[in-house]
Amino acid sequence: MNEPTSNEPHVEHGVRAAQGWFELGLPAEAEAEIVRLPRSAQRQPEVLKLRFHAARACRRHGDALQIARTLMEVAEDELWGWLYRSQALHWLGRTSEAHDLLLPLQRRWPRAFEIPYDLACYCAQAGRITEANDWYSRAARLTKHPAAVKSMALADPDLQPLWPEIRSGKLT
Repeated sequence: MNEPTSNEPHVEHGVRAAQGWFELGLPAEAEAEIVRLPRSAQRQPEVLKLRFHAARACRRHGDALQIARTLMEVAEDELWGWLYRSQALHWLGRTSEAHDLLLPLQRRWPRAFEIPYDLACYCAQAGRITEANDWYSRAARLTKHPAAVKSMALADPDLQPLWPEIRSGKLT
């Protein structure tokens, strides 16, 4: 995140406080801290990411979608806004749309394991298990930490249809 300007010395402190609240499992308090920040600070990518996660934790998926779209505008060259948009759409029950909007982004960020991982989730939830297996395997191959991805997948209810194959090691 950018350093606060001299006329906004409380910005860095406010962002750290919001992060602290979120890490303590208190997303509403994190959001309250963020709203006290100057408007310009609220549009910084790191603050938007935190706002997205807080909105998600509070189950305000429509807000999460709007935050993701704002992040796409202010940090167009970063993956996160684009990825978060699809995640929010999925949480809103618009999984097919989430999949279709995420699919072309694999060409833009071919080394990001998060894209095939999320595509695996969307395919698994749509009952397209063979395709979900392929996406999961691609995600596992792209990461430097396949054991961490496996652990994450086995805790992810969206991938529950793949759990037997993941546990057995057939998917790598």
